[in-house]
Amino acid sequence: MEALEEIVPFLAKSARLDLKVVSLSHVLGLTGSVDGIKLLIQNETLLNNLLDLTGEESVSKDAVLCLVNITAEESGAAVIVDKLAERLVPIAYEAVLDENSKLSDAWCMVLCNLTRPEHLVERVVQQLLAIEFCLEKLTTCFTRMAYNKQKCHLNYLGPLFSNVSQSKAGRDVFCNEGTGLLRRLLPFVHHDGSIVRRGGAVGLLKNVCFDSSVHEWLLSGEMDVLPFILLPLAGPEELDDETNDKLPVDLQYLGPDKKREEDPDVRKMLVESLSQLCATRKGRVYLREHGAYEILRELHKFECSPDGDKVVLTAVENVVDVLIRTEEEIGEDNLKQLDIPDDVKTKIESMADEVEK
Repeated sequence: MEALEEIVPFLAKSARLDLKVVSLSHVLGLTGSVDGIKLLIQNETLLNNLLDLTGEESVSKDAVLCLVNITAEESGAAVIVDKLAERLVPIAYEAVLDENSKLSDAWCMVLCNLTRPEHLVERVVQQLLAIEFCLEKLTTCFTRMAYNKQKCHLNYLGPLFSNVSQSKAGRDVFCNEGTGLLRRLLPFVHHDGSIVRRGGAVGLLKNVCFDSSVHEWLLSGEMDVLPFILLPLAGPEELDDETNDKLPVDLQYLGPDKKREEDPDVRKMLVESLSQLCATRKGRVYLREHGAYEILRELHKFECSPDGDKVVLTAVENVVDVLIRTEEEIGEDNLKQLDIPDDVKTKIESMADEVEK
């Protein structure tokens, strides 16, 4: 600890450049371990110095990488949110928006790390939304594939959007019908170029589906999210004419070359999106009428195969259990409004944990 205190003055903006370079290198090395991060986050002056140095071109890369590594640990992210969020969030935002910044990707990772823990996301979202049209402008950066001229891909904006949509305030921005943000982001559910970008878009869609008050809008002709969910879950299986007629146009007669989403985590999020849409009677009826069961039936066969995944299989079975029941058997319009006894909740959660293991 004393040795760390000794190098803090060398991280000040007024320190000699050679001393800053050596000291930053030492700090960056410490961020490579959990113990090192625990040591660093105890020193608020050091953290402030790191943030200051992100604006100094000659040492900015190492300074930002230090913040990436520190915020990757939840304890580090919590301290950064407590001590630096008001300063850091606008700096990170401006760096991502700067099309000539070489560090936009690193700053995306910092914001992504800060918003991942559920207990931190609301506070970071408040800082983001304090910046006028913040999410709208970040969406523009994300949807313009060659936005950054320094070869930064901005893929980590995807997980950032997913994290932000854990918050109702964040979901409200993405579901604003006037700005159409969600509609602009939906095509990235099928993005082949990056699993990070694709997974982020799917995570956003899943979180938006969590809010049953927007289900009717999501399934309307304006948004039509169902094909975006079902298409990655569909494989090359040949379906009969009657089934194809039920399916959305984008899923009809896909052919033997159709590939199913390879990543089980993404498949799981897509199935969970369907599960959320099953919360209301209108949603369940719509899914049945548009071939969701038939797609899940084929997916179930795949998840039972050696290439499948047991966790996804359980998620599929949960949705199928709802869809194969009649509305008379279900007996509720909105399943989210059911009162579940605490002992039953505990049992369900323990069973889910066992499945995950």
